[in-house]
Formats: sequence, C-alpha cells, structure tokens
Amino acid sequence: MFVRLRLWHNSLSISARTAWSMAVGLTLVIAATAVVAFGQEQNTAIDESLVRLDQRNAKIVDELAQRFDRIARTQARAIDLFRAERATLTPAQARREFDALYPLGADGTRRSTDVMFDGGRTAIGHVEGMAAFVPGGVANDLEAVRDMVAATHAVRALGEGSRFEIESLYFFTPANAMVIFAPDRPDRLEYYRRTAPASFGFQDAEFATISTQTANPARSMLCTGLQSLISLQNRQVWTTGCMTPVDRDGRHIGTFGTSMPLDQVVPAGHFADNSDDNVILVSREGRLIYHPEYTLQHSSRTGQYLDITTSDKPELRALWALVRKHGKSGFTGKADDLDAYVSLQAIPGAGWYALTVKPERLILAEALRPIPRIAGMAVVALFVCILAVTLALRSLVGKPLRRLTRDAQRITRELANDAILVLPDRDRSSNEVTRLVRWFETMASAIRQSHSLLEERVAERTSALNQANDKLRLLSEIDPLTGIANRRKILAELDDRLIRVRAGSAMAVLVVDVDNFKAINDRHGHVAGDDALRVLAQLMQSLLRPGDALGRMGGEEFVIILDRARPVIADAIAERIRAAIARNSFEVHGNLALSITVSIGVANWHPGDTARALYARADGALYQAKTAGRNCAITSRHVPGAERSAA
Repeated sequence: MFVRLRLWHNSLSISARTAWSMAVGLTLVIAATAVVAFGQEQNTAIDESLVRLDQRNAKIVDELAQRFDRIARTQARAIDLFRAERATLTPAQARREFDALYPLGADGTRRSTDVMFDGGRTAIGHVEGMAAFVPGGVANDLEAVRDMVAATHAVRALGEGSRFEIESLYFFTPANAMVIFAPDRPDRLEYYRRTAPASFGFQDAEFATISTQTANPARSMLCTGLQSLISLQNRQVWTTGCMTPVDRDGRHIGTFGTSMPLDQVVPAGHFADNSDDNVILVSREGRLIYHPEYTLQHSSRTGQYLDITTSDKPELRALWALVRKHGKSGFTGKADDLDAYVSLQAIPGAGWYALTVKPERLILAEALRPIPRIAGMAVVALFVCILAVTLALRSLVGKPLRRLTRDAQRITRELANDAILVLPDRDRSSNEVTRLVRWFETMASAIRQSHSLLEERVAERTSALNQANDKLRLLSEIDPLTGIANRRKILAELDDRLIRVRAGSAMAVLVVDVDNFKAINDRHGHVAGDDALRVLAQLMQSLLRPGDALGRMGGEEFVIILDRARPVIADAIAERIRAAIARNSFEVHGNLALSITVSIGVANWHPGDTARALYARADGALYQAKTAGRNCAITSRHVPGAERSAA
C-alpha cells in the first residue's frame, strides 16, 4: 500500500505534488503552533489562576480574621463587664436577683423565666432573647450565685449591643450552669428553658474542654471544630464556637462563648461566588470546618468526615497532608495529590486554615478555549493557500518545466548520438521534475565525480571550524560552574530585550543573592559552596517560565529576566522562587544537606528604563531585602526621573 501511494505521489505533476506537500507541511506547522500556543496559554492560565486564588483566599482570610477579632473583642469586654458587675453586687442583691430570674423548678434545677426570652421587665430591667439552665446545688454556693448574676448582666448588655455582629453570646461554668443570649435561634432556646434533663452536663464537650487550664494555659480565645448543637441533636445543626475562659484567684470559674452555625461560618458572596473554585476550612487539629461536598447543615453524614486525620477519603487525606506540611508557612501552587492548584493561608485568631482550590482540569480548559478558534482560522487559511499555490505553480512552474524537459531531452539525445553520454531509460510513471532531473544528472555525473573530493575536504574544514566556533561561543556566554548564562550573556540579553520592549508591555528583573553564602564556604569548604550554587541554579531554572532568562552575575548573585511579567506576576514568581529555595534541602559534596535562603530584589520595567537603571533598582531592592532580615523578596518603587540619575 505504501509503495503504491509513493508511486502515485511521484507520478503527480509538480503543482499537484507541491500542493499535497504544502498541505502536509502546513498541517504539521499548525499542529506544532497549536502545541506551543497551548503551552503558553497553560502557563499564563496557571500564573493568573494562582494570583486570583491568592487574592480570593486573602479576602476570605481577612473577612474571617475580622469576624474572629470582633468575637474576641466582644468576649474581652464581656469579661471586663462581668468583673465590674460582680464587684458591685452585694450577696443580698445577688441572691435576690438570682431567685427572681431563675426560680426553683420541680426537678431541683433553676431555669430562666419565659419573659427573659419573650421580652419584658425583670429584676435586672428589660430582658429579651435570653435563657438559662442552673443545675441543682449551684444555688447553695453564694459565690457561684454572684457569678451567674454578674454573667447575666454582662451577657444581657453585650449580647443586645452586638446582636447584628454575632449570633449568640453565653457564659457557662464548670458546674454545668449556663446563661445564653440568642434571640434569633429558631428553637427559641426551648432546651435550656424547659426540656434539658436535671442531669444535663456538658463538661466532656469540646467547647468546655478547650476552656480548661490544661487545654488552654494561655487563657486566650480558642475555637472548636464543627460539632452538633447539644440542644438540637435530633436536627443535626452543625456549629462551631469560640471560647474565652475566666479565672479568679488562679481558679477557672467560667467561660464566655460565641457560637457560629455552619451557615454563618460560610459568608455568602465569598465562599460560593465562583463555581470553579472550592473554599475549604480546616482546623489545626485536623478537623474539617467547611467543605462544599462534605460539611452540610442538617446532615448526619457530616459527622463522618470531620476528622480528616484518619479519614478513608483520599481527597481528605491529601488535604490534611497539605495542611500539615504548609499550614504554618502558607502555600500557593499545585497540589499533585489533589489534582488542583491551591492557595493555603492561616486565619489569625482562630487556629484555622483557609484553602482556595481550583481543579487542574479547569485551568487546562481555560488554556484550550482559544485553540478551536485558532485551528478553524488556520484550516481556512490553509485551504486558500493551497488553492492559490496550485494555480500559481501550474501557470508559472508546470508549463516552463515541461518546455525545459523537452529541451533537455533533445540536447541529451544529441550528446548521446556523439557517444558522449549513455541515455537514461524512459520512465512514464515519474513526473516532469523527476525526468528532468535524470537527464541533467546524466550530464552532471562527471562534474560531480571531479568535485566530490574537493567537497569532502571543504566539508571537513567547515565542520572543524563550526566546532571551534561552538566551543568559543560556549566559553564566552556560559558560566562554567552552573551551566547557565554568564554575566556578559545575561546583561547582553537584558539590553536586547529592552530594545524590543514596547509601551504597554511588561518585563521585570530579579536580582537573587544567597544569604550568608560566605558562612557555607567557611564552614563546609568551597567545593560544597560550588555544589550549592549548581543545585540552586538548577532549581531556579526549573521554576521559570518559557521565555524567562537566568544568569549568574558572579559569586552568589544571580539575575533573572521575566518576560511578559506584570508586577503582580513578577512578585508571585519572586515569592515562589524564594519559598521553594527556603523549603528545599540542598545535597552537596560530602553528603551534606544544606538549608539555603535567598534575598530577592524585584524591579519592574517602565518606559524609558535603561538596562543599568533597571538593574540598579533591582539591586537596591535586594539591599532592602538584606536589611529587612534576608529570606524575603522586596519590589523597588519606581520613581519617575530616577532613570536619568541612574544613568
């Protein structure tokens, strides 16, 4: 089949053969172009997605941090008010208000009156939205009575004042007494007011255990994981809470707390405003706080997925591994086990981590989106080009070739009649070009033989010269230690790119310097230092995009030219390089594993920049990074007119 196809192809005219060859060649070119375009679009989509993930995650972290800060400030004010109220309460006044607010029930417990929740006048003034449960025996302890009355005053005052900022405010004691302000709870706090059994206790619940001096020696606010409300167990209402303990004379006497139902942990407009991204919240103990697939309000299955440290779900195990590895330092990049790109940040004040996740397939889909349009345009252009070339070749090449072939046959026959040449056999299956070539090859065979020896010698000399030129070029452009561009090459590359860069384009220069490199040489020797520079250069090269350039200025200083890098992209790449180097261990001579950090100065290109001015700004930013304590990346601020002074 292949032989027949080849014979058929050879028998075509030159115009037809060229058209077919052009079709195949252009198809391959289009395919290669599509592959390159996809790679560029993929890298761009990844960089832009990482920036968006970081920005969105930072917004979520900021909102949650503000919420926890409001809760912490409210509970701190509650403690201050509690202490002030208790100091002014006389034992007689405390007993009188306690008996009026919490009358003795038939089961020996004391519970709040209905008017405290429904709203109305009480012994301490107008009260609304409050309930309380006091176990039997608490009333016999006058100090405990004063605590409950003072806490009631504090919860009433601050609960009403913070009603539109927090869902609830409550105070509970180690003796299982509790007073709570939650006017908007759909259950109307019926459990505490009426249905809780006399034996009701909650000291083994997480919100109580994290308040003990053993679990919270700092006596600061701590937040629980996701758990089902005690008062609504049958409805599976999932909530989390933050607790601030209260001590007196070194003894734990109670705790102020605030609950956040799962529906309020997830603020509308930030967690679900982009269907492509998933937002996940995890506590530092490995408890799932929020996940769009696994934490559902009013679902009993939610409890099966809360502890991700022992989960049988591969996705949740991978999630915990990522949090455990990068929770303290933060992370932005690809998580292979999740097949997604992730931004991970800690939430101040809560002991939680926020993750914004975008599946890799969605990023690839974004990169592939323009490919069909480009391919369609290319197919149309291919068809038009082939048609035009076929018509042009038929008129401009096909006819002259046929005339030239006839003339070549006539001349060759005349030479053959004089016994100068042996005529080639006739071959009707070949096209006019093939036949013409054979006639001319007959005449040129003698010339080729006479020139063959000379051509071989020229080829040998040319090859030797090319090899020498290649070696000379490598010696002049490549750093012999690291194998990357040397100072001369990278500065020349910067000059060339500045000539080509235009207004509206983007470019940046990074100056990277190894921190305390002299200490490595002094402690481990120059061989280990050279090994470290080689491995460091390889790592940085692997973190760059196509089109970026890396070079060594000398010593432990490197220069990176970022092509098409807007300031936010340049900052993200600089931070990615810094973080990758900081978290890697570098194997060097003598089986040593070195931990290396770098300082990075970033300068973004502005119209009118010279190579010297751009490098000077980046070098100045590097000096600031060194002054700031090393192991950081700082971007220089562009000052108009500074280019002339730098020049």
